[in-house]
Amino acid sequence: MSRLAVEKAIEIHAHHPRLSFPIDMEWLSNAEGCELVNWPFLLPVKEVKQGRWIGIAEGLNKRERRHLIAHALAHHILHCGNQLSFRDWQKTIVCKQEREAEECAAHILMPETELARVIDMPVWEIAEYFGVPEELACQRISEFATEEEVYHWQLAREDNFTV
Repeated sequence: MSRLAVEKAIEIHAHHPRLSFPIDMEWLSNAEGCELVNWPFLLPVKEVKQGRWIGIAEGLNKRERRHLIAHALAHHILHCGNQLSFRDWQKTIVCKQEREAEECAAHILMPETELARVIDMPVWEIAEYFGVPEELACQRISEFATEEEVYHWQLAREDNFTV
């Protein structure tokens, strides 16, 4: 888990306390200084981040679009400089940055306090509630969960069994 990714997502929510779910990522990315451009990218490219510009492929469904905008916004707030890889030695750094951006995006889209309210739902319902792909919701409650979240979820489950 990347503590920085989680902290940056928490900062986003602190700056914008009235966000509702699912989050309007187009509004949020603009509020954070980015400009969104729809672009006819060819597969496999779906999203590109360059400076303050976020290019998003045309024709994506709402959940994937929301996710990719959050991912690009996460790069914007976490990483400065070139996001492209040109040499083999850069692959490790790029993989780390991609994972951090994905984790931050998951925490932006599904913050701890709101996730705690719906954690007992099946994953597909959590994904529907937050308007994200089911795979991202699954990652958020497993590999992207903080230690504190896991601890609180376990306590809540134990309390439910003892009642």
